[in-house]
Amino acid sequence: MKLKYLLPILILISISTQITSRPLAVQNFKYKKDLKISGNLSPNGVIKLMLDEDIYKHSFYGDLRITHNGEIVPYHIQNAEEISKNTEKVKPELLFTKKDDLEIYVLELPKLPEGMNYTKLSVSSAYDYETSITLKLGDNPDNFIDSKTVFLYKYGSQSSGEIDLGGTKHRFLRLEAEPGSDLKFPTALRAKQSKNLYYEKTHTVANPILAENHCQFLFPNESQSAFQILKLQFEEGNWERRFTVRGKIDKKEWDTVFEGTVSHNKSEGNFTEIPLSRTINSEFEIQIYDGENETLHLTNVISVQPLEEIYFFANADGDKEGYSLYYGNPYQWPASFDSYSYPSGEELKTNEVKSGSLLAESENPDFSFSILYPPISGYLATGFFYLGVAALLFLLFSILKTKRSVLT
Repeated sequence: MKLKYLLPILILISISTQITSRPLAVQNFKYKKDLKISGNLSPNGVIKLMLDEDIYKHSFYGDLRITHNGEIVPYHIQNAEEISKNTEKVKPELLFTKKDDLEIYVLELPKLPEGMNYTKLSVSSAYDYETSITLKLGDNPDNFIDSKTVFLYKYGSQSSGEIDLGGTKHRFLRLEAEPGSDLKFPTALRAKQSKNLYYEKTHTVANPILAENHCQFLFPNESQSAFQILKLQFEEGNWERRFTVRGKIDKKEWDTVFEGTVSHNKSEGNFTEIPLSRTINSEFEIQIYDGENETLHLTNVISVQPLEEIYFFANADGDKEGYSLYYGNPYQWPASFDSYSYPSGEELKTNEVKSGSLLAESENPDFSFSILYPPISGYLATGFFYLGVAALLFLLFSILKTKRSVLT
């Protein structure tokens, strides 16, 4: 092929590649919320954003996109936790020590009050040192089940004198260090357990629709409350039944979000939790298959939506203005960002996290589907496909007609 033909083809391929891999077009999203960030924001600082109920009503979860002045901002999403800031210091008791080829320390921590965990162990030494420490945790000195290795040092005034215990309830600690470390363990920290945050809504239980081997409960969910978990309470204490939970995805079609056998024992509490395969925010129904058993009497239904937080880095200038969250595109592919482009768990612990809040929801004034993105691109592709099939059939019939004329 001559060079003068090859060059335009390469340019065309390059342009086509750029079009298919270009950044997200915000005009494809129906809804928008601007962000307000509290306090002074440092360059590349960490921002935390709590999702609200509007997001679960109108988004499709994978379509959440944060922008700063139109540029995509990578983020990480996780369940929100209420982290206790109240900590207590306690003194570990040294049960055993050995200083030969390997220094061994066995510690016992005081009994934990209800709802608390051990979070940190402080380590000190009268001398400068550096050592690798193998930490083992257990419920008693005969059985240490959790283990990890940490590196500690003291270089003059610089030191790393704390071991993260990870919120454990284990009270016995065994530490193995290199000889010559001569370690002391002055204090340990304990704090209340972090709690997952969520919001709940109680739904009125109407009379069931009875069938031959099952009963059906309908819930209109007029407020369109979004949820991922259902909590059910029955008059009966012990039972085992097959359940189906369906949510309405439009005016006529239903989508099954749970199907399986559920059992309950009265010793487990009043409620039975059913996790759903996806978030729903519409009318839903519960079908309970009794078989030859007596019909269960459903008395209470509570929908539960775990709250979620988004974490992301601020821009390099520390500018608080220009952040927006776009959503409302059922055709958008799920977000996928490099792990280094958003804050890691360690960065959330070591950096000061600034809170962002979502302002009122508004319909995106720039909303309009592009021919390069679904659904328009899908319609065009389908149209071209059928047009091509029609052209091939026309060509085939033309050839057959010509051959028949020749034979005649």
